[in-house]
Amino acid sequence: METVGKSMEEAKKVVLDISKKPAKTKELQWTKTGEIYILADQNTSKTYTLDPIAFLVWIQCDGKTNIEQIVDVFSVDGNRDIVKAAITGILEKLTGSRLLKWV
Repeated sequence: METVGKSMEEAKKVVLDISKKPAKTKELQWTKTGEIYILADQNTSKTYTLDPIAFLVWIQCDGKTNIEQIVDVFSVDGNRDIVKAAITGILEKLTGSRLLKWV
């Protein structure tokens, strides 16, 4: 099982192309156990664990929604820069774990 939120040191550095939009590489089945979301690839039997925020970001990645729109979902007054930095980090980790592609 791969823990996406904790594997940045192990994943190669990913540079995001903000002119493109993030999309799930494929639809995965998911379950929630406590505060952890587990994504399961039925074809490869590989599983990934996501914290609640990473899971919500992954859900937003439909190939139609850009980074700024994802940031809008999570932003409240005065915290946009912090939220954008956090979302960008999550997108890098999800991309490095091959859960996202950029279209």
